Amino acid sequence: MQTLTLEGIDGQHLWGFLSALGTLWLLDDHARMEKLNVPRLAFKQDGTAVICSPVAKDQLAPVLLTRLRKLLPYLEQSLAGLGKPSDFTQSNYERIARQSDPDKLDFLAGLACIVGDETFESTLCAANGASHQNLIQSMRDILKLVEDEHVRLALLETWRRAYSVPDEKRKQLQLGTRKPTLRLDPSDERLYALRFSNPTTTDDFRTELGAQALAIPAFSLLPVTPRKQAVTVASTRHRQRVTFFWSLWNVPATLPTVRSLLWEGVGRPHVHRQRGVFAAFSADRVSGAKGKLSFAPSNGVW
Repeated sequence: MQTLTLEGIDGQHLWGFLSALGTLWLLDDHARMEKLNVPRLAFKQDGTAVICSPVAKDQLAPVLLTRLRKLLPYLEQSLAGLGKPSDFTQSNYERIARQSDPDKLDFLAGLACIVGDETFESTLCAANGASHQNLIQSMRDILKLVEDEHVRLALLETWRRAYSVPDEKRKQLQLGTRKPTLRLDPSDERLYALRFSNPTTTDDFRTELGAQALAIPAFSLLPVTPRKQAVTVASTRHRQRVTFFWSLWNVPATLPTVRSLLWEGVGRPHVHRQRGVFAAFSADRVSGAKGKLSFAPSNGVW
């Protein structure tokens, strides 16, 4: 086992935290398949992610990318024709669930759930169809675009958000005006009036593509809980505002332990600190004009 500092991932921010979760999920999947030691995740006081890895540093990005790409056939075949989680119906959701491999059911539950005849999407979904951004379609686009170097940069370098889709790739994948984003980054929502250029006539979108990809498997750890107004685990809903909560810990934790920390919430600081938790954060998903959703910057809870 090697202890690797992931300099690129700052867990104090929602997007960074979900990228850390996705990294752990992918590495745990690889370790189980290859019968390797179980990986563990922790964070430094400044939020930097640290992972105890059974994979050497120079092999980490290729291993994670290989596991990431195993999600693409599911998105393209089982979820074919679906653009966003709200496109599920009771009949197609139940059919997809019956036909899904056991290891894909957690991912499906992280996208949406059905309560009666009503579909509830993940409250981590901000790509809800506005501005041609649809969460499931964006996941497909991201996984078709991402390469080893993008993952390496997201893990080990300070995020520069410098990636833009090459023209040939945009044409090859028929992206049109779609952007490869899960819309977890507050900077994705830049008010029209404050932009230098007209977003309808220019393509100046930049992102950290590897981090977008690493956040995708994090949905497998965050199911949508079926209740009257369903929300994703670790979220609360008040009218149109949804708030997601998470903690950071300095004791290396396995995937099941991380899942239990997430699902427990952040409401009992004295208990959490006994488990190695040293800070808690929240981020609001807010609704703008014409139903457009975005995530606000994170706030410290304690």
